Amino acid sequence: MSLTVQNSSGSNPVVTLFGQLGDGRFAGKRMHEDEVPYARYWDNAIDQAMVYIAPSDEQLDAILEALSEGKLAFSRLQDYGAAGGGTSDFPV
Repeated sequence: MSLTVQNSSGSNPVVTLFGQLGDGRFAGKRMHEDEVPYARYWDNAIDQAMVYIAPSDEQLDAILEALSEGKLAFSRLQDYGAAGGGTSDFPV
């Protein structure tokens, strides 16, 4: 199944920050590009990735579930999204 998500656009685009946590879970947070911290956002994050997508709450939950179930590799997240609009299709 594929999930179509709106890519970011505008002068201060919304991005989604994803975290791979030390306890095996994944987290996600939408924020404006200029709000992304230089350090780890989650205290127990072992890795994080900023992706230029603006998912709805339901879409973000589906992406996090796909990460947890191994349907989507965390290392491939930055293959998706764009700052110039359009859409991205995620395998969920």
